[in-house]
Amino acid sequence: MKVTKGAGLQPAMDWLIAHPGELEDEPIGQTLGERPAGESIEGEIQDGEQTAQSLQCNDCQKLLRDASAAQVHATRTGHVNFSESTTAIKPLTEEEKQAKLLELKQRLAEKRELRTIQDKEEEKTRERMRRQSGKELTEAKTQMEEKEMQKLLMAKKKEKEDDKIAKAKIKAQIEADKKERAAKREAAKQAVQAQKQEEAAAEAAALAASKKEYTETRLQIRSPTGAPITQTFQATDTLQIVYDLVSQHVTGPFQLMMTFPRKVFGENEMQKTLKDLDLVPSAVLAVKSL
Repeated sequence: MKVTKGAGLQPAMDWLIAHPGELEDEPIGQTLGERPAGESIEGEIQDGEQTAQSLQCNDCQKLLRDASAAQVHATRTGHVNFSESTTAIKPLTEEEKQAKLLELKQRLAEKRELRTIQDKEEEKTRERMRRQSGKELTEAKTQMEEKEMQKLLMAKKKEKEDDKIAKAKIKAQIEADKKERAAKREAAKQAVQAQKQEEAAAEAAALAASKKEYTETRLQIRSPTGAPITQTFQATDTLQIVYDLVSQHVTGPFQLMMTFPRKVFGENEMQKTLKDLDLVPSAVLAVKSL
């Protein structure tokens, strides 16, 4: 049996027939599979050895039927120290089974109730979070709208200020243009006045020079009823002399006048000279009947 490694009696006999004399020195008992006194076979329960009947939790000393029960116990209690035990757990009676089943049902019901409570609490928590999130979102939206409104108001305010500045610039430009045009008109007016004054002075100077040059004047006097009277007078003659001459040809009261520029001579001009009345070197007079 030793040679055949415990394959059985028939293989051992076959080996002995095929190998005669090779085991002469060995005891026959050993050849046939017998063991010496005190030698043990592997796997054989010796005196004092007992088979493990259960598992024991070293943390709480509770006996467990098998590894599955130990795993459930570890999950429920958190205990992790287990060892094999030779103590056998007697089978449960029918009453104990019913009690265990009832206890299991109660535990399941408690777990369901606990789970329901937990679900409700989780739902409440989610609802609070949802409301808080909605509130925060609303506040953020409100703040954003307020910021946008503030930006819009600032933009409108800036636009009004820009419009005000632009209008002020336009108004200032208009005033400047008015002042410039007024200054130009005033300058032109002054230039015209200066030119007129210069022309008047030149004309007066020329007239004065011409008056000094002429000592006589030729007058043409137009009568409404007769032919014109043409006569030469001295520049120093008075208008009364001319009036007396015309009265010889006109009946009734009358006045002498100039047609251009229109001027009627009255009693105040009768003693003035023809030179003083600007009737030199020639002039046209008309007779105005009264």
